[in-house]
Formats: sequence, structure tokens, C-alpha cells
Amino acid sequence: MTSDRVRSYWNALETFLYRSDQYSALPREKLGNAAGLVVKVLGTVLQKDTIPAIERAAYIQAKHSFSPDFGVMAWYLRSTGDDNHSFAAAHGDVNDIASFDQLANVFGVGAKWNVGDKATVSLDYGQNRTDFGRYMNGHTIYENHEAGNSTFDFGGRASGGTPHFWVARVDIGKSDTDKPGSWNAFADYKYFQHGSTFGGNGTEGVPDRYMDGIKSFTVGGGYVPAKDILLEAFYTFDAKGIGKRDTLYGSENFSLGDYTRIQATFRF
Repeated sequence: MTSDRVRSYWNALETFLYRSDQYSALPREKLGNAAGLVVKVLGTVLQKDTIPAIERAAYIQAKHSFSPDFGVMAWYLRSTGDDNHSFAAAHGDVNDIASFDQLANVFGVGAKWNVGDKATVSLDYGQNRTDFGRYMNGHTIYENHEAGNSTFDFGGRASGGTPHFWVARVDIGKSDTDKPGSWNAFADYKYFQHGSTFGGNGTEGVPDRYMDGIKSFTVGGGYVPAKDILLEAFYTFDAKGIGKRDTLYGSENFSLGDYTRIQATFRF
């Protein structure tokens, strides 16, 4: 009889705590904080891939014009003095640790063609040939996994191929703040595999998150309503992931929403 009363008491206490904690079955963090204890939990932690910033780099570029309307270029960028960066990937009950001390070893080529007096077509291509880039361009290994099921085992991370990027762009016209009424318009297609870009993309109308592991279209234009004033608008659409991203249910394809930017530049 006593054991039944004790059992009923603990069941009532458990029910009270369960309801007071919004019906959460996780360990009570508040109880651990009050008791000065660390509540250990075995589970899965999703962590966003972060491409470290390049602190220092060497850069060289060469250009050659085959005619007044057509030219090519080649360039090379190599980061220098990089810190050691380590990344953990779950593998069973432990983590595989990968460390890299070289972030960027990028080779690029490009071409530009002037079509008449108003239009320009350009194309750029490049690769980041580092182990870090290939690691970022890889994927998590899921074992014993069925689509839509959150039960699986982790097998570490597999490196991918050398991440590359390319951009095709058409420009028409040219906005000149010294010439009221001048204008320009452009359209481009961008393809940047994860691990091929390091931010600060210089595209003005597109944030970095629309460049990292993303393919997308952008259209935009500018207009000079008066001397020293430039109005510009950009619209990026159909932004989709090139590879899959990890979720609580395994890896899934993803897309981003459209992005619009309007800006005004005043020259003093």
C-alpha cells in the first residue's frame, strides 16, 4: 500500500512538472540552473556552415584585348596567413574533426564583348582549389535513413568536388551622374557552389547569402534624374540551392525568396 502511494505521488509530481513546462519531454534546464548542475542531453545539433573571412590575400590579374570590342582576363587569389579553422561532423556517438589552414586558392578567367555602342556581354568562371573548399562543397553522410524520417545515424561528412562559380551577364546603356537622363539595365545568371565565395561579392544588389551555394537570376537598372543623382533598383528571383542542406529530417533541397533592393546615390 505504501509503495502504491509513493508511486502515485511521483506520478502526480511528474505530471505537474510536465504540464508546467509546456508539455516538453526534454530535461528541465531551469531545474539544472537552480541546482547548479549541467543537464547533459544526447541529441542532434544543427549548425550553420560559416565561411571564415579572408584576413589577407595576394591577388594578380592579367588582361588582353583581341580587338576594341573583345577582351579576356585571368586572375589568381590566394589567402595568406590564415588561422587554423576546425569543423566538427557527427559520426556515430563521436565527432570527426577537420582542420584547415588554407581558405582560398582561387583561379578565375573572364571575357567581355562589346556589342555595338550600348550593349556588353560578359562571362566569368572560377574555382577555389583548396581542401577547405572541397570540404564545404561536400555533404553529411546519413546512414539507415528514409526520406521524411528523423531517425538515422550519422556517418561523418564527405568532401565534394572542387567548388566553382560562374556568372553570365548582359548590360545595356550606361548611367553617368554627369549626364542627366542617362540610364543602364542589366540581367545576369549566377551559380556559386558552397565554398567558392567568401563574401563581399561586389554585386551591390545581392546579399552574400544569395551567393553561397546558390544559383539565381538578377535584373536591375539605374537612372540619372539630375546631375550627381543615381537611382537604382535590383530584383533577384528563382534563387535555389545548388546542393542539399541538413535539416532535422536529413538533407533536403531548398530555395530562397525573391530579393528586391532600391537605392539612391548622391555625389557631393
